[in-house]
Amino acid sequence: MNVKTVKYRSLKACTLVAAGLVMLSSYTVNPQKGSVFHEMRPLQSDSVSLDDVSGYFRFPNRAAYIRFFDQDGQFVAQQTWDGRIYPLQRTGSLTFQSRDEAYQIAFIAGTDGKIDKAKILDRLTLEKVSFNPTQYVSLTADQLTPLLGQYRLQRDSNMEINVTKQGNKLAIEQLWDNKTIVFEAFTPTDFLNAELSFPLTFIVSNGTVKELICFESDRWERIEQ
Repeated sequence: MNVKTVKYRSLKACTLVAAGLVMLSSYTVNPQKGSVFHEMRPLQSDSVSLDDVSGYFRFPNRAAYIRFFDQDGQFVAQQTWDGRIYPLQRTGSLTFQSRDEAYQIAFIAGTDGKIDKAKILDRLTLEKVSFNPTQYVSLTADQLTPLLGQYRLQRDSNMEINVTKQGNKLAIEQLWDNKTIVFEAFTPTDFLNAELSFPLTFIVSNGTVKELICFESDRWERIEQ
C-alpha cells in the first residue's frame, strides 16, 4: 500500500461508513429495498433469558450499533445512529422478529455458552460489546499512557502513525501528511471520532498493547521504542 492509497483511505473511510449507515437505515425503513433482518429458521432449544441477549451489538464497520433491551415489558431493537425502535417478538430460543415488519434476527452463543454475536441479513455478524457506545468516558493519564507511541501498518512497513495525548483525549498523527485526528473514549481501548464516524480500537495481549485497528480494518503493529 503506497502513501497515496493510505491517504485516500484515511480521508474516505468515514464517508464510506456514513454511506453504510444510510443504506442500513433505508433497509429497515423500506422493506421493499431489502430488510436488515433476513428470514431465518427458528432455533429450537432450551429457553434463553432476555437478559442474555440484551446489550449493544457492533456492526463490522465498528462504527454502528444496535441495542437490544426490555422497554416497559416489551423486548425491542434500537438503531443507535437514529434512535429508531423495533418491538420484537420471540420465534425461538435464540430467534426473534420485529412485530410490524417481520424482520428476523438470530443470536449466537460463543464457546463459553454466552451470547456474543447476532446475525442479520443472513451474512452480517454483529459482535456484542461490553460498553455503551452512546456515552463517552473520561480516562486518566495513567490509562492513556500505555497506548501512546508509534505504530506501523502490517501490510506496508513504510506507513506509520503516532498516537499521542491531547489533554484527556487520545489523538493519532498521520506521519505521511501530519494530519491529527482526536478521539473520545468508550473504554480504555475503544475510541471514536464522532465527526468522522472514525473508530479506533487497541488490541491488548498479556496486559500489553500490541496493535491497533483503524482506517476501517487496517491493523497497525506497535513499534517498540
